Amino acid sequence: MKKLITNLKYSLVPVLLLLAAFCRAQETSPYREFNFKKGDEYQRLVAVKSNCILQRGNQKINISTYSAVTKTYKVNDVNGKKYQFSISINKILDTVNALGQKVVFNSENTPDPNSDIQMNLLHLIGQAAVVSVNDRSEVLTIHKPARLDDTLLSFTGIQPEVYATGKALEIFSNRVTGPFIKAGYTWTNHTSSTETTYTVKVVNGLTTTITYTSSILGADVNSRINGVLLIENESGLILKKATQSVSTGYKIVNGIVYTTTRRSATSEICKKVN
Repeated sequence: MKKLITNLKYSLVPVLLLLAAFCRAQETSPYREFNFKKGDEYQRLVAVKSNCILQRGNQKINISTYSAVTKTYKVNDVNGKKYQFSISINKILDTVNALGQKVVFNSENTPDPNSDIQMNLLHLIGQAAVVSVNDRSEVLTIHKPARLDDTLLSFTGIQPEVYATGKALEIFSNRVTGPFIKAGYTWTNHTSSTETTYTVKVVNGLTTTITYTSSILGADVNSRINGVLLIENESGLILKKATQSVSTGYKIVNGIVYTTTRRSATSEICKKVN
């Protein structure tokens, strides 16, 4: 009997070790910890095609836009697990069709000094937002220059980047990905105004593909978004992102309230350049 107990004890050791490892894995945070280095630099290209209809009674304004914006994200400073990013716009291509007129802006060309849109877009080039993040890439502190007003951004079609305390930078996924995350796994994030549901679709050794749907309740506009993310497993960098969205609500233009419907398609490509 003593020999049997001894044999059972030793045969159970591997099982107990595996069980302990499994329990530790279950307790592990689903969030990724980043280890950025000073000088790390990323480039992001965002292209947006949109159509917006503003209506007041029988009066209707149709605005179609195409914009392509190139941004740089650079780690300027590292202090323990606190990282400071400088985020700047390097190039803008923008086309606006409205009221029978067409405005074309290329930040590499001389703008029309009589165009408020072109002069304001030029003002964005080279200005840097400075954002400090933690090791989950979540924003801790924000210091940024003056930005374009929401009405002008709506007309240009350019998507403003939102910096909010506790929100991860848009180019990273701080959710752990990799072969141990199975296709079909799903989760939902809630805020006071947003509900987003994510579903893992494809997993391999290098990347994970995730689809998501998001509902956003705004002060004046509500949005519904469908998107897909291609995430690099090792770094957490979102290599590609594609979204389609529909927004409805109202906008105030020159003191006049218009109902608005906006449909847009967005594609993004991001890479590490240093």
